[in-house]
Amino acid sequence: MRSTLALVLTLAAVAAAPPLQAQRDAQTPRRPALASADTNDARAYLQFAAQNLNGRPREAADAYWWAYQLDPTSSDALYGRHAALLMSVPSRLVGYWNGERRVVRSREVQAIDSLYFRALTMNPFMYREHEHHVFRLYLRTWARDVIDRSRGGHSVSEAVINEWINDVMHNGSPYMKAREAYSQRRFPDALRLMDEAYREARSRSRSWLRAERARLLAHTGNNPAALADFASAIADMRGGDERELVFVYESKALLEHAVGMLHERMGNVDAAREAYGRALTEDLAFYPAHVRLGLLALAAGDTATAVGELDLAAQAAGPDPSVHYTYGAVLAQLGRLDEAAAQLTRASELAPFYADPWFALGVVRDGEANVDGARQAYQAFLARAAASHRRRAAAEQRLRDLGASPEPAGGR
Repeated sequence: MRSTLALVLTLAAVAAAPPLQAQRDAQTPRRPALASADTNDARAYLQFAAQNLNGRPREAADAYWWAYQLDPTSSDALYGRHAALLMSVPSRLVGYWNGERRVVRSREVQAIDSLYFRALTMNPFMYREHEHHVFRLYLRTWARDVIDRSRGGHSVSEAVINEWINDVMHNGSPYMKAREAYSQRRFPDALRLMDEAYREARSRSRSWLRAERARLLAHTGNNPAALADFASAIADMRGGDERELVFVYESKALLEHAVGMLHERMGNVDAAREAYGRALTEDLAFYPAHVRLGLLALAAGDTATAVGELDLAAQAAGPDPSVHYTYGAVLAQLGRLDEAAAQLTRASELAPFYADPWFALGVVRDGEANVDGARQAYQAFLARAAASHRRRAAAEQRLRDLGASPEPAGGR
């Protein structure tokens, strides 16, 4: 059982990143019909969403929601839903990208931005792959609005809109050109233009631009330069007026967390710990830092600190299933099976379509010699797991060993 628990913990470590307050929709979005697809596979919903983002952003947003239900560790699902919801109301998107405070501070946009915040705690250096669609919609909506007003509401041809956009981009600020270069994956141009925009920016925008540049540098593998830009962004944020910060993801705790993960990538474990500590100094409720500190302690063999940090994370995380799953897997590895079962059960309650907690719970029930409980957990795992899930064969074999028939693959 020890080797199986170690594998469960490896999977859980990948899960340990989501973050702050989980978004709960008032109504469950409609589940898209996926022809000839495994409806237990989050990747099928991600693919459907990406294919429909430009023309049917509402349907794409629903598909991203379902992808997250199946895999609460997916930063792609959270960021994709963020992009789709912004695109679903083009007029709001213009106000958002223009930084209009009444738009950005509205309750609905704060909820949308929390998705991107959470995605960044999972993958601080992610490239926003849908930026091209978002940027083009912003430009076209903005152009149509400006031209409509200048012409007294008369209809505007596509040719006129395209000409207006070309003029704006040709004569645009370094900031606008940087956004365009980023959206087109012209990373060297984007980095150069972000630097130009930073030198021209008002104080309110400087920390955001530096953080954007740092993330892109990290994404392209230039870790030392990324660290320097993160440090500049944090210094700018500390030196400014926090009342000027507009977006949810303008957070010193989030940036310190990114610094910690960058140090981990570079093998600087002590520096990573210090950065996570600074993140918690900025925001005691920032539980992703507790998760990382717990996993670093576990890797160092300090199990008492690991459990303490993960317990703090679970208390602060509230309805975040991935934290409870990670904590449960660690407790299971340490032989604290009753406590592990409680955390894994909590994860399965918070994310009813999430398969992984059920496999871990099956391993725990096996360790307790609870045959009925193990059978039920493995069956529940197979009912939720994608056909390609790496633990599916192990669960099927264990069920046969326990005298039960495995659940067929294929989703619902």
